[in-house]
Amino acid sequence: MDYKNFWLSILRRLEPTISKSQFLTWFQNTAALTIENETLVVGVPTNFARDWIVQKYALKILQAAEEENSKIKEVEIEVDAALGDGIDPRTIDLRAVFAKPGDKKVYKARGHEEVILTRSGILSAKLNPRYTLANFVPGDENRLAHAAALSVARLPGQTYNPLVIYGGVGLGKTHLLSAIGHEVLTNDPNKIVAFTTSEIFTREFVAASKKFQADEFKKKFRDIDVLLFDDVQFLENRDKTQIELFNIFNDLHEKGKQLVFTSDRPPSELTEVMDRLRSRLTWGLVCEIEQPSFQSRLEILKSKTQERRAILDPDILEFIAMNVSDSVRSLESALAWSIAQTELLKIQPTVRELGKMLEKVNKKERVLGLPENSPEISVQTPAELIELVSKHFDLPIAEICGTSRKKEFQVARQITMYLAREILGCSLTEIAQNFQKDHSTVLHSVRKITADLQKDATLVRKINSVKKEMGL
Repeated sequence: MDYKNFWLSILRRLEPTISKSQFLTWFQNTAALTIENETLVVGVPTNFARDWIVQKYALKILQAAEEENSKIKEVEIEVDAALGDGIDPRTIDLRAVFAKPGDKKVYKARGHEEVILTRSGILSAKLNPRYTLANFVPGDENRLAHAAALSVARLPGQTYNPLVIYGGVGLGKTHLLSAIGHEVLTNDPNKIVAFTTSEIFTREFVAASKKFQADEFKKKFRDIDVLLFDDVQFLENRDKTQIELFNIFNDLHEKGKQLVFTSDRPPSELTEVMDRLRSRLTWGLVCEIEQPSFQSRLEILKSKTQERRAILDPDILEFIAMNVSDSVRSLESALAWSIAQTELLKIQPTVRELGKMLEKVNKKERVLGLPENSPEISVQTPAELIELVSKHFDLPIAEICGTSRKKEFQVARQITMYLAREILGCSLTEIAQNFQKDHSTVLHSVRKITADLQKDATLVRKINSVKKEMGL
């Protein structure tokens, strides 16, 4: 079956029922992957796109699919990251296929780190698809910057122009910058948004100057609606590049186009930026992003965990928030380590294990929230583990090792088998002998607990509480 043409037929049915901006935003880089057992499987590039389409458009897709093929009874949306590169042959270029007379022409060089946005050839870095306003977590330390970003994205050129966001490394400046671009294009896909950095801007300007095309370089910016400029501080001591940005700034500002800059310092402290450019950076709104508070860090971790569709013990999230305070980037790194333990090693980390990692990676002299004298692992054999689990859950050893199918006994039995296998490293046969079971029963228990840990937060807490008593 030609799934690409089949999906195009469905899109033609959907397009008149959805606003143009929403249609282009959510259905670009999607594809029909397969039809299995009367179910159409549709691929999307990100978790965020999947969740939005499931919530808003799943029924419409099903109706359109049924009209094309009456055998289809269900639609399933799944993430296929390969669709996000813009060149996957399974996808359809919606802007080309559904273009209407009079639409603004926007040319894109697909599959590159940079895209050509206008006929004149202005280049833009790609907007990071993970950086949106929807997944930015506002707190007291960034609330003004978040509100300002939302304002300029909804009314570009009409509120705070320019908007300058400054703060330390890894606090979310680039996230907000990219999010503004996504929001502008969501509201109006015909807007031309150029995302650049000091390095990209300088490189392109120097290349143009060597070809005696500096004037042509400036003219390329005349058609854009929003200029997003990351890390303006790196233009310090680059006098000719500063002059070029100054001229472009004046031209765009006079036309009412939106300008947004990020920096590691407020404009007043950019001492090696020429006075007239530094002055213009203060014309609109200058706002700071500070280091997140404990509560904000915890909310960020919860949001990122939900985004990854992972389950972690709440104690783990609180422990990370308590000990990692320098940047959002560092929070994400510690969280990624914890999630990797569950996804790759199939073992839920304990606070102590995480503390050891932070001591090594962050070179912390003392990790907060750990007992001063944490014992070494207290059990070495399946028999010792059975005894510990028996005391922990206040259940008789005979019942844990017996045949009762009551839930509390079954769960304790399976937890013990799982920990004996994953923590003590015992063989299936050795574990089976201690329970007077065969090795297939042990294997089933280990697999069941491993699978349940991915979706059962209560089980995560139970196992981690046992691991703490083991000295982990």
